[in-house]
Amino acid sequence: MPDTISDLSRRQLFAAAAAAGAVSSLSAPAQAASELDVSRLVRTALFVSDFAKSKAFYKDLLGLDQIVFEGVFQGDVLARLLGLKATDKVDACILKAEGPAYGMIGLFHVQGSRPKVRKKRGTVSVGEGVLVFYAPKLDLLTERVRAAGWEVVCPPVNLTPRFREMTFYGPDDQLINVIERDHKGQ
Repeated sequence: MPDTISDLSRRQLFAAAAAAGAVSSLSAPAQAASELDVSRLVRTALFVSDFAKSKAFYKDLLGLDQIVFEGVFQGDVLARLLGLKATDKVDACILKAEGPAYGMIGLFHVQGSRPKVRKKRGTVSVGEGVLVFYAPKLDLLTERVRAAGWEVVCPPVNLTPRFREMTFYGPDDQLINVIERDHKGQ
């Protein structure tokens, strides 16, 4: 049994937090939730200002090089789903890394001008998402990110004794967190 929080593994910390949340939750019983049979997260949908730049960033820099879908959406159903006009056109590209179809990134660009989410750089805001990846060589990734002209917020550091992590900004100021871990073969 670990003596301090710093002795806990990342998995143990997440399990403890999940258990504490489940015990203190006032929501519907766990049995009702399990009846829903919701899958793990399939993809994150990002609405982007520059479709080509975002696609190059995720595909070429981060290596999500498998295109699951690419095309243009338009019509009543899309308008209802996203609160758009039926005449609005949305460029779409869904990217993934090698392996199962989970953890994908969907890039969506509404043609024409759209308001941008107001974000203050240098901090996180309520409702903001952070994209988290694994990579086995953080120092190499940090060099590559900097060479490509992207801002590294925090170079590799130890958040826990076992794992190094880094953060940097992607297109449209998405915060990207990368944990140094060999993820192949899992």
